[in-house]
Amino acid sequence: MKQKKLLIAGLSLNKLADLLISAKTTLTALLVSVGAPVWMIGWLVPIRESGALLPQVLISICLRKHAQRHIVWRIGMITQVFSVVGMLLSVILFSGFIAGILVLASLVLLSLGRSACSLTVKDMEADAAKKGERGNLIGVASTVSGVVTLVIAIPLVIYDGALTSNILLVVLCASMLAFILTLICVWPIKTRVEVEDSPENTFSINFDTTIYKFIFVRGLFVHSALVAPYFMIERNGDVKELLPIYIGAEATAALLSSIIWGKIADKSAKLTLRLSGLLALGACVGLLFWQTSSIVTSALLFFVLSVAHAGVRTGRKTYSLDVKEGHDRTELVGFSNTAIGIILLAFGALYATLAPALSFSVVYIMAGMLLLAVATTVILPDEK
Repeated sequence: MKQKKLLIAGLSLNKLADLLISAKTTLTALLVSVGAPVWMIGWLVPIRESGALLPQVLISICLRKHAQRHIVWRIGMITQVFSVVGMLLSVILFSGFIAGILVLASLVLLSLGRSACSLTVKDMEADAAKKGERGNLIGVASTVSGVVTLVIAIPLVIYDGALTSNILLVVLCASMLAFILTLICVWPIKTRVEVEDSPENTFSINFDTTIYKFIFVRGLFVHSALVAPYFMIERNGDVKELLPIYIGAEATAALLSSIIWGKIADKSAKLTLRLSGLLALGACVGLLFWQTSSIVTSALLFFVLSVAHAGVRTGRKTYSLDVKEGHDRTELVGFSNTAIGIILLAFGALYATLAPALSFSVVYIMAGMLLLAVATTVILPDEK
């Protein structure tokens, strides 16, 4: 029970740190404030997301001979702390192109640390909570972080446009503190898994049909995240006006929905994916056919999408915890995350190319992909 509480606290603080160091908000504003070239800003999200996912297949292979997963997690978390220090020094000591390059380099380091933590924390979650409780564990952590996020978002809405470089430095320091507190909370948790004895298979990759099916279905569900920026773009409004409201809507969604999704996921992770996928599809339909310039309507649709995305995340995380055991689970997470990193880059490039060329919104295509995602959940094997 003590380990479970420590892990919930650690996961909540980690989610808070991720929010504060977000490539979509904080780091974008940071590069703008130091005068970095615009093209660098375009690389923030791809590096942040794919950089954390692509290395996981190699990490999972290396982990075959390392039973003590908590040690790898600690190294990853310490790496993230030092990466934030690197960002702070970059913007304090330099400006323009040099500051931008150093921030991107620090972000690569941050993503590598996040990659190691993301892969090994699944074993720690599975060790701290038995099957039937893991979805709720993830849900509680998301809700706690949602409360803190909302507390941060409210002043942003009230003091819209008041961000300065000094405040951004404070936000970076707060993120670093959250990472350090995460490390302190989770440090007592020690997790061991059974590893292979035969050295000849150390660098082989053992795929089975479950991994292929999970990657395919999860690859379609990434559209619940990819479609999010278009909710701001399609409205053709003031981005600065929408940003704090969207942050508040996302925080409220996490606060209200995560525990509910967690409880549903403990019953069936596949059902969670189906329900959340349909909800995301409904948000897309509302965006396409509910023509209005109202900020309230825009925020409501983004809120629905955020609830849906929270469900997708909870569903696929719980499924990966329940469908495999031990190192098989580590490899499922590692291989699928690496594949999803590639899929994210591919879909991102595809929609960036299609958007200016099409006479209609790419949201139509993304909505179709979400419908296909829901339909293909039938091919997923049942959880154990």
